[in-house]
Amino acid sequence: MNLPPDKVKILSQYDNEKKWDLICDQERFQVKNPPSAYLEKLKSYLDHGGVSRKFKRRVQESTQILRELEISLRTNYIGWAQEFLNEENQGLDVLVDYLSFAHSAVTYDVDSLDNGVLPTDKSKIVDKSVEDLSRSASNSPTHSASKASKGFTVRFNSLQHRKALRNSRVVQTDDVHLCIMCLRAIMNYQSGFNLVMKHPCCVNEITLSLNNRNPRTKALVLELLAAVCLVRGGHDIILSAFDNFKEVCGEKSRFEKLMEYFCHEDSNIDFMVACMQFINIVVHSVENMNFRVHLQYEFTRHGLDEYLEKLKFTESDRLLVQIQAYLDNVFDVGVLLEDAETKNALLEHMEELQEHNTQVQLIRQV
Repeated sequence: MNLPPDKVKILSQYDNEKKWDLICDQERFQVKNPPSAYLEKLKSYLDHGGVSRKFKRRVQESTQILRELEISLRTNYIGWAQEFLNEENQGLDVLVDYLSFAHSAVTYDVDSLDNGVLPTDKSKIVDKSVEDLSRSASNSPTHSASKASKGFTVRFNSLQHRKALRNSRVVQTDDVHLCIMCLRAIMNYQSGFNLVMKHPCCVNEITLSLNNRNPRTKALVLELLAAVCLVRGGHDIILSAFDNFKEVCGEKSRFEKLMEYFCHEDSNIDFMVACMQFINIVVHSVENMNFRVHLQYEFTRHGLDEYLEKLKFTESDRLLVQIQAYLDNVFDVGVLLEDAETKNALLEHMEELQEHNTQVQLIRQV
């Protein structure tokens, strides 16, 4: 059974007879819908993306479909999840495509748009309407929609467009979170986790979900990324995903926005713990000492060291554990340089002693 950690803890306290009864009950469980029913719905939302009278209703329907899909992936028997992911249905591809579409939803402040003020964008402006952007999302299985959403001019001279902007905000706040929950349910299966690792852009899209305003979504994203980072080959995938994030979001340097969110989401402890845990894993799971120092310096440049000094007074024990774990494993570059100089001096001294011993032996032989 695919259960969250708290439920696993409760289940482990049951005796074998009760556990067996639960397994039998699950086998008798009647599946509400086959995987194809959810996939056809999601595909239809991608095909009909754009501005229309039915846009708001489609947003509400898609959110409900994603909720039901997440529950099905988490509670149905494993064969249902395998059918969802098989070659015929390709459920992971559809889910990633929909997540990419959700990322392309407008993120501008609707109130400022209602007042007739269009936010300025320092990046290159792409003249696209909401309809154009949604259509591009449905035609691209990778990141073209996300890249297009970096900057564009919205035609908002009518009430219809302003309503569409509000609705697209709903897509981003609700559907992105639900897509990530669906991916978590998939990754709880070994076969599903392997598919996520092999997918050409799934981890990239998960990483782009850090731009979601919901701190719960950010925390969940970081938990999934940390899980990927811990398996063989996962560290390279994560760094590549953050390189892609840097390109799509216009960062000056990698991990810039992650640190920005970490420093400004101080009211949400769950997110801060997840963020600090992720930083620990990214930096300290590397065996190569030089590479660890390099990764450590990336976060130091973004002000991590100074911010951790302020967080030492936090009342959260969970956060303090993660902070202390980071500090305990930090490489002090200054100390390393001193050690290297001391080592070189000792080596030179050893060479001098060896030469001296050689000369003494020659004198004795004479």
